[in-house]
Amino acid sequence: MVPPIIGESPVIHNIKTLIGKVAKTGENILICGETGVGKDLVAQNLYHQSNRVGKPFVKLNCACLTESLFEIDISCFDKPATKEGSQQKGQLFDKICGGILYLDNIDLLSPSHQLEILPFLENDDHAILDLQAPESVDVCMISSSNQDLEKMVEEGKFNELLYFRLSTFRIDIDPLRERPEDIPFLINYYYKKYVSNNNNQKMITHDREAMEKLCTYHWPGNVRELQNILKRIMFLEGRGETISDLIGTAKVDYKSANDETTKEMMSKANNFSDYFKSHESELTKLPYKKARKKLVGMVEKELISNVLEETGWNRSKASDILNLSYKTLLFKIRELNIQPSERWAK
Repeated sequence: MVPPIIGESPVIHNIKTLIGKVAKTGENILICGETGVGKDLVAQNLYHQSNRVGKPFVKLNCACLTESLFEIDISCFDKPATKEGSQQKGQLFDKICGGILYLDNIDLLSPSHQLEILPFLENDDHAILDLQAPESVDVCMISSSNQDLEKMVEEGKFNELLYFRLSTFRIDIDPLRERPEDIPFLINYYYKKYVSNNNNQKMITHDREAMEKLCTYHWPGNVRELQNILKRIMFLEGRGETISDLIGTAKVDYKSANDETTKEMMSKANNFSDYFKSHESELTKLPYKKARKKLVGMVEKELISNVLEETGWNRSKASDILNLSYKTLLFKIRELNIQPSERWAK
């Protein structure tokens, strides 16, 4: 079973919706995002929601390709994306006909490999490329990149024709630092998963200080880095019983939020327990998912409102402090209906 996409941010909700809309189209899909954001996970979800589920799903890391695509040894999967079967040698596209070819790190595909793929995407260009026309094959392509492919096209580093044919649909995954509201849900999911997988019933408390650190860290390695930190917490011995005790020496970057006032605001906004207690009667009447979404919204609204007030509603400065893109901040302000106080209202 494919792992779920975890998170309650607008970004994650939009990605889930988009996957549901494009997975069954049979069109080529490009997934873009920094290293560690979960591009492979999105590719697997696209496969499992497509009309090709049960057919081969083959992932090729373009950074490792040295031979012609037509001479590759590939591993076909008995249960695509989960269980590896026996290796088969032969024509790559013949072996996965009817299935999906997932090209990871497409930006690292060599110019010669880029030209090899083009004929399989549109027969009209065989003569232009002066390549032997392949027989018609039914293969859907998903590709991913952690680079700005449009910029690479402009700089002549990536084939423009190939870019447009691979990106009929495009899914962008924002870095974790721009969607901190997803962090508590990711921690909860992966920590329980690791405990279950290792028959370890000891749970380490997610205390206020720890959650503040985790939610304000800039996560250069994104979700993958978060997973690694949780594994260290589980498998490396520590004297304390809380996450704070175990990651107390970790390098935590508060970005611009390094003064006591801003730290206090972040601490207040990250204190889920206080919010739940003050709204307990309201939240307990709602279904779990709605209550969870409402609680996250409360925390987001409080945090963003406080930062905007402290900066005099200077959105550019607030976006820097919150480590959000300016566009994301404006979206949050509208979504959460955040209004300036009388002090800053015009």
